[in-house]
Amino acid sequence: MPFPLNDARVEHLVVLMMENRSFDHMIGLLKDELPDVRGVAPGDFTNLDTVGTPVALTDDAVYQGQFPADPGHDFNDVYLQMYGTPFNGVFARTPTMSGFVKSYEQQAGVSRGAAVMRCFKPERLPTLATLAREYAICDQWFSSVPGPTLPNRAFAHFGTSFGRLDMSPDFFRAQPSIYQRLRRAGKKGKIYYYSQSSGTQGMTFLLADQRDFFGLFGDFKKACKNNELPAYSFIEPAYSDNAGELATDQHPDHNVLQGDNFIRQVYNAIRSNDDGWKRTMLVVVWDEHGGLFDHEIPPAVLPDDFSSTAPPFAFDRLGVRVPAVIVSPYIDAQVEHSVYEHASIPATVTEQFIGDPRTESLHSREKRANTFLHLFTRDIDNPRTDTPDFGAVKTGSRSRARPTGADPASSLHLNQVRELQALLMRIDPAFARTLEPQAVATEAEANMFISTAMNAIHRDPA
Repeated sequence: MPFPLNDARVEHLVVLMMENRSFDHMIGLLKDELPDVRGVAPGDFTNLDTVGTPVALTDDAVYQGQFPADPGHDFNDVYLQMYGTPFNGVFARTPTMSGFVKSYEQQAGVSRGAAVMRCFKPERLPTLATLAREYAICDQWFSSVPGPTLPNRAFAHFGTSFGRLDMSPDFFRAQPSIYQRLRRAGKKGKIYYYSQSSGTQGMTFLLADQRDFFGLFGDFKKACKNNELPAYSFIEPAYSDNAGELATDQHPDHNVLQGDNFIRQVYNAIRSNDDGWKRTMLVVVWDEHGGLFDHEIPPAVLPDDFSSTAPPFAFDRLGVRVPAVIVSPYIDAQVEHSVYEHASIPATVTEQFIGDPRTESLHSREKRANTFLHLFTRDIDNPRTDTPDFGAVKTGSRSRARPTGADPASSLHLNQVRELQALLMRIDPAFARTLEPQAVATEAEANMFISTAMNAIHRDPA
């Protein structure tokens, strides 16, 4: 019997992937009004600080200013957060989720660890909280690896990170992505990044025959308005302050409200065309937890096709839980407890547009990942026509949005700088040698480097 393809309720699947926030931190407090959510209440959990004092979970997270240093989220940082002890080369049996405060004090200093235990009251994030109430809130979506941005995003683009846990992007440059697989199946997929100045975490795709996989956020909004979206769209927020606008990615210490308003922009763009809205599913998810507390124990999973030797890791346990909300006119309000990870994204794209993931996906984690088309609760002739009331657009209160240009460059931006330099050394080595990535120290300098490099890459005809 042929595998059933193309649920008529989904012609367009859109994924917006934000940066570095955990489920408890962002929407865990919705438990108060949605008791089925595996969330938190103030005081539910504590972590010990470096001197052994309990630090309790609180409800006083603010948009910006609580993270004088970027919380650690590399593999060793995440191991300490999950297990409460430094990694010694052997994985402990079960995570305790007890080392977040100690981990952050390594970056920010003793007595500053409480920042990672602070959670947002739902009213502080009106767009995210409203979508979570009105559609499907997924309270068991975990990052794919206990590590940083790029290997987690690789699972979204490839269904694997090819055994990598670090922030080097070159390892997946030549591998078949979900966008190439869609093209082979006669479908289109596209990464929309915010602006040329902001750059994209998929820069290594910007080569030769893969350039048609990219567009800018303005192109996305136009495609929504004209009902011309491709089968699959992956949206990236603004990773830096540029062109007179503030970053929208929510990476600490970027302003979280800016990101909440960006989620609203994405939703409103899709909602701008009734015909397009009736055939679009939107997934809003974060790439990893960014070093911020979450109480849920990441589950063990069957190993991937690849493993890491430095550090040793069999890819047999997921990373820390992240927020995830799935929106469709065919989804009524619900709390979804199925376990998802980022490999669930290409698995669902495959299921809808290519074929059975068990045979058509390329790697084991994607083949086995749960998909989410089953969340539909309405028939095709009965879509929702309401528009949730998000309230007026908030512009900040207790901590106003501020430019971050003078701040030290985050690990995210420093890795973008290194990634771009490596790419330029391949396609325009003479120009690459005129740049000075080692001199980049502040966010403003990183933004300037990224903008200059992206302009050069877009000029390159190859």
